[in-house]
Amino acid sequence: MRKLYLALFLLYGCSKHGISLLDDTPFPPVTLTNVVNVKNFGAVGNGIANDTHAFELAMDKADSVKLPVFIPIGIYAVHLQLSHNNLSIIGEQQPGADVSSGSIIFGYINCNNKKNCTISNLGIDSRHQLGASDDGALISGIGVDGGVLNQTFNHLSIIGDGYLNYKHGILCYTGTGTTIKNILVSYFYHGIAIRSGNVNIDSVEATSCGFTSIVVKSAVGIDAHTENVSINHVIIKGDPQNVYNRGGMVMVQSYDDGCKTNNINIQNVNSTNGGEACVAVQQVKGEVTDVTIRDCISFQQGDSPLRACYNIEGGSAITLINCTANNSLGYGFRSINNAIN
Repeated sequence: MRKLYLALFLLYGCSKHGISLLDDTPFPPVTLTNVVNVKNFGAVGNGIANDTHAFELAMDKADSVKLPVFIPIGIYAVHLQLSHNNLSIIGEQQPGADVSSGSIIFGYINCNNKKNCTISNLGIDSRHQLGASDDGALISGIGVDGGVLNQTFNHLSIIGDGYLNYKHGILCYTGTGTTIKNILVSYFYHGIAIRSGNVNIDSVEATSCGFTSIVVKSAVGIDAHTENVSINHVIIKGDPQNVYNRGGMVMVQSYDDGCKTNNINIQNVNSTNGGEACVAVQQVKGEVTDVTIRDCISFQQGDSPLRACYNIEGGSAITLINCTANNSLGYGFRSINNAIN
């Protein structure tokens, strides 16, 4: 009976189970006949047994037969590094924002600069799982410029240890061509961090990401040029009584000499009880240019009268269209430092 129910469930598509996302597009149907099931390779899924080796075997099989890796409902203790290009990792059920039930990776996923990979329809619980050298719960890859990666992260719920652990929910550190869609991310220093180019982000709900919900940043090294990033439909929520659980802003930043962040489009951000700003542009060093901020709503923003809902600190060619600031503790709109045009 269990097998019959599971097959019917997958055949007709995975339901949302109350997940609050702006895009209600259902997850595409999956059948048990066209996947590589991690449980067939020894995965236990009880949150205690180390399932990393079972996932490695499943990835090898999936690569050889050109099928997705399938993760049934359960909690899988896995520190997962993708081992092949063209891999798809698909869960049976995306958890809610608390990442308490569904198809859950208890650990992290490093896409390891692999090309054409897809991570979808599951949760990542990184609480107490990220060491000093682990940058985030889900990362594109670290250490080399991956070129055009074409990675896709879709229908994911990701939770972390909060502001003081200084970790990322999703970190696109190398490579270009990333799609991030239908994401619930909670309790990180940076919810989503983009340090690469040609990135499309759509439908994100960020809760209590203490510093930034989304940051688009260029700095020295392989991520000195961040460009062509689109951000659309973002809900930011925070706890106004706790500075470390305030909702993080959307930030566009250049950080070091010689770096450049350009052609960034931000629209439909709705921020409630945020911290430093709803949307901020910050040219510390280097260059920020060609940023458009459109149709955004800020409500009860700021943790001090010195904050601004829309804060432009340097940069050029910055355009704000139809943005509102309501009940802010500090300024609504502010342009300071060397901001021009």
